Amino acid sequence: MKKSTKLAVGVLIGIGVLAIGLLILNNVLEKKIKTSIEDNLKKAHATFEKVDVKLLDRKAEVINPFIKIKGKSLKVDTILLNDLHLWDYLTKKDIIIGELRISNPVVKFQKVRNETSDTTETKEGSEFKNKILVKKVRVTNGDFRIFDKDTSKHRLFASVNSINMENVRVNEKTLKETVPFDYELILLEADSLFYDLDEQHELALGNFELNNEKVNVTDFRIIPKYSKAGHQKTIEVEKDRYDLVIDSISLDNLNWTVQKDSLKLQNNFMDISGVDFNIYRDKLLPDDTTTKPMYSKMIRELPILLQLDSIRLRDTYIKYEENIKEDRQPGMVEFSNLNASISDLTNIGMGREDFPTTQINVTADFMKNAPLDVDWSFDISNRNDRFQISGNMGRLAAEQMNQFLKPAMNIEAKGEILNMYFNFYGNNTQASGDMKLEYKDFKVEVLRKDGRKKNKIISSLANLIVNNNSLNKKANYKDISFTRDKTKSFWNYLWNLIKNGALKSFL
Repeated sequence: MKKSTKLAVGVLIGIGVLAIGLLILNNVLEKKIKTSIEDNLKKAHATFEKVDVKLLDRKAEVINPFIKIKGKSLKVDTILLNDLHLWDYLTKKDIIIGELRISNPVVKFQKVRNETSDTTETKEGSEFKNKILVKKVRVTNGDFRIFDKDTSKHRLFASVNSINMENVRVNEKTLKETVPFDYELILLEADSLFYDLDEQHELALGNFELNNEKVNVTDFRIIPKYSKAGHQKTIEVEKDRYDLVIDSISLDNLNWTVQKDSLKLQNNFMDISGVDFNIYRDKLLPDDTTTKPMYSKMIRELPILLQLDSIRLRDTYIKYEENIKEDRQPGMVEFSNLNASISDLTNIGMGREDFPTTQINVTADFMKNAPLDVDWSFDISNRNDRFQISGNMGRLAAEQMNQFLKPAMNIEAKGEILNMYFNFYGNNTQASGDMKLEYKDFKVEVLRKDGRKKNKIISSLANLIVNNNSLNKKANYKDISFTRDKTKSFWNYLWNLIKNGALKSFL
């Protein structure tokens, strides 16, 4: 045999041996990576149909995985791992993946009985020694569900179109957390969300999108589960029935972290647009005599840390109905064309000397007619819940006031309010201030029990008391004070201050 032929044969044999060696090495590595993925899935309490590894393509696929840890479960059609970093695995046993694709995941959370007594999972979780880094995660067409304790009833349901995350890390430490991985969320799109608020109401969103730090929500709703009559059958004491629709909510720079086991939310600017809010209360049931906290205390004691620098409320309508007598229509007050700005709504760093005062400025049309301006401020860090609220209201015809006065107080008024100014300051217990009310030709008719016929004698006496002399057009400010009933809301507190001021002005 010629030397050239021998050389060619040698080269071919060498290539063949190398090819066989690479195939053997490929098979060995594929088996090792497959075994490693399977072992890590098992340590993460996962079952699966199949794990397929293609080393030459640097890909791996997990078919029908199912993971369950302490009432949390994840079911997925397929998990596809692209761009496997082999060197890190061979040298450090770390798993680094360029991209992970998850299709049709169903995530379920359910609190189970004796959850804390289950030590098996904690022990197994502590055996997880590998470090996993996924540079990009793409999730499509998923469901997220939270169930009530030991029931099949949804507490929360969300249909998720897509989720994009980066730098997802899993290690021994993260597996012990509520969310068993660290991540950077880039995009989340959901086309529906449902949350069971309480026995009487549920919350729903039409669309939700989080893109980097920007959040957009459309068709936000709080939906009553029952009619007004049906609502009453589910409660034993007074409780408001809410019907709320918000066209859109946007946050421009949302940042959230976990600080000492508390969720921390921070945002520079929030815009809320197109609000229709209907509130109904039936006074025929007994009063709810529990203590009602001031708004500053509610925010101070929230289970989350909150910092909202600026909030704008636009194009809002609010109607409050109060059913006081069974044989007549509810009393009603309404605010239309309401716009508001809120600044420094926060419960973070309440011990610092420069803690900001929350400022709320509101403009609206009261009873569709009277222009109303209100300035309200309070210090969330102040344990006495100090506040100040001032405002002025323009011309209001008595006919519009009768929508509340007639059913609520059995009074029908005539004439008009020309102007009203008030300025009150106080705390959780006591408030005082001053108020001026200018009116013209104001008369009252006290109705009989049927709410239709006038009680002429009492009406005459009432009108003798009302001061309609010409000097009243230049009314002076009246000093007002009131001690709060802590079983009532802040709005009842404000109403009593205004009512006392009106009575002083009329006399």
